[in-house]
Amino acid sequence: MKKWINYIKLFWYYAVNWNPVLAGFMIWHEIRGERRYGIITSKPAELSTLTITDGDLAQSSRYEAVNYFILEALLNKLRTLTDETSFTDLGCGKGRALVVAAHYGFTRISGVDFAEEVCNIAEIHLQALQKQFPKMEYRLQCRNVLDYDIRPDESVFFLFNPFSDEIISHILEKINISLAQHPRIVYFLYASPKYIDTFFEYEYEPVYRKRKLKWIDAVILKKEG
Repeated sequence: MKKWINYIKLFWYYAVNWNPVLAGFMIWHEIRGERRYGIITSKPAELSTLTITDGDLAQSSRYEAVNYFILEALLNKLRTLTDETSFTDLGCGKGRALVVAAHYGFTRISGVDFAEEVCNIAEIHLQALQKQFPKMEYRLQCRNVLDYDIRPDESVFFLFNPFSDEIISHILEKINISLAQHPRIVYFLYASPKYIDTFFEYEYEPVYRKRKLKWIDAVILKKEG
C-alpha cells in the first residue's frame, strides 16, 4: 500500500509541474521498471532530509531517479556504440541506473553519492543483484563526488543532472587527467543535460540525443583520449 501511495504522490508531482498525460506516461514506466528490475527507487527525497557529512548542498539536486524510459533508451543506443563493461553513476542515489546497467551486460559497476540513506538502499539493491549476476563486481562509495578517484578502467559514466556546472567541470578535469595517463574512449550518458555546454568546453562530441515532447532530453557524449 505504501508503494502505491508513493506512486500517487509522484503522479501528482508530475501532473502539477507538467501535465496529467505526461504524469501517466511517467508513472506507467515507473511501475513497469520497478517490477522488471525488482527494486524500489521511485520515491524522491529532499537533501535536507538525508544524512550528508561532506558536500555542497547548494550545488546539488534532490534525489530523484531518472525515468526508466529515458535510461533504457540511452543504454539501448550505447550498446550499438560499444561493448564496454564498466559503468559509473556519479550521483547514484538508490542505485537505479546501476541495476539497469547490469541487465545490459555491464559487469564492473561503480556508484558514488554523498547521502548515507540512499547509499544504503543502493547497497541492498546491488547485493541482491549480485545473486542474479554472479560475475558482476561493484564498488559503491558514500562520499563527495569531488573526492571520487577515476580508475583507468572506467569508460562509461552516467549523470541525471545531479550537480552544478562547476562540479561537472571538476569531474571532467579529473577524467582528462585519467585520459592523459590511460588513453581510451569515454562515454557520458547525460539525462536532462542542463549543463551540456560544459561538456562541449571539454571537447566531448554528442553521438546520440533522445528528445520527446517537452520533457525528455538525454544525450550520449563521447571523447577519445
